[in-house]
Amino acid sequence: MFAYARNERLELAIPYEFLKLPQSYYPDFIVKLADGSKVILEIKGEENDEDRAKHEAAKRWVRAVNHWGKLGAWRFHVCRDPQRLGAEISGLLHLPAPASGQ
Repeated sequence: MFAYARNERLELAIPYEFLKLPQSYYPDFIVKLADGSKVILEIKGEENDEDRAKHEAAKRWVRAVNHWGKLGAWRFHVCRDPQRLGAEISGLLHLPAPASGQ
């Protein structure tokens, strides 16, 4: 990990729909990895249907931003055990960089 920020006052909001109503998802953290890629990081225990809708929206957002290519490479990650967060973040560095558009 290189740097991180809590998504408080950063206003990164990802639109999603739940129960046919428009909503905004504010992920927990934005992490910049040593390779320059960014991670939308969610710390989550039990997951419910609304959480799944948020996570699917985040995955769509990441695919769209990576396709666009003007904001660098992004990933989405949910950590379910904060004690493993360091290892999980390190593991992301060993994955191929997400494809970004031209």
